[in-house]
Amino acid sequence: MTEIQTQTESQDLSEAETKQSAIAIIHDLLTVKGLYFRQEITSNVGEMVNILLRRELSIGYDSYCVGCKKESVFRLSPKPMSAGTTGGRFQGVAVPPDIFAVKTVCQRNWHVYSYVFQGSDGFLEKIGQIPSMASIAFGELKGFGSSLGKQDREELGKALGLSSHDSALGAFVYLRRVFERMIARAYERQSKNGKPVDGFETLSMDKKVSALGNELPATVVKNSSVFSILSLGLHELTEDDCQRIFPVVKAVLFQMLEHEERPTARRHY
Repeated sequence: MTEIQTQTESQDLSEAETKQSAIAIIHDLLTVKGLYFRQEITSNVGEMVNILLRRELSIGYDSYCVGCKKESVFRLSPKPMSAGTTGGRFQGVAVPPDIFAVKTVCQRNWHVYSYVFQGSDGFLEKIGQIPSMASIAFGELKGFGSSLGKQDREELGKALGLSSHDSALGAFVYLRRVFERMIARAYERQSKNGKPVDGFETLSMDKKVSALGNELPATVVKNSSVFSILSLGLHELTEDDCQRIFPVVKAVLFQMLEHEERPTARRHY
């Protein structure tokens, strides 16, 4: 293999990795980040995010569809939108904002989600979304019946609402409360089945999750180390900590709710 070939393949791999990182950020922008979140676009990855959002037609992702009322696959379909012109005495003086819209389309029944972004000073800011993050998140809760008690439903709803308005720290307070109650219920079930855990109350959260293998989804137990952050006091958590861990804990909570609601299905995640 020649030196030129090696350099070319290395460059191609780097570009592929950059694109994959950009796609992951786009997925986060569309499914997790609330309004007015600002994504930098000056780095190589950030520049790729900007390009793909405006031009890419093949990016797909999983999300709850409010039209189908179930999980579906959505695909990005850029929809250029003119920023319009400035009239009156400001004609030719004011600089029109760099605004564009994209839509994502449910591949099951063609329901459309719309997003609006504004580019400014090296950032893309998410300034619009229909349906809202809260509407999508609350729709997911409707699929759970008696397994989701009144207190859990109310506090999980508050968590999802706060998260949709880019308040991860406030959202995480409620999410953690729901998670801890679900862990307590799992411990009660396991104890009733004759497999109590000595010193359970003194264990860190990741150790508690590991000890409840008979009552929790397999992937939750397998990734128990993720939940060590839940053992920290809230004063030790930053907004970035909560923003990073919130989607993970939310996904786990939904798996646990399904596990509670259908214990005889023996579902593995």
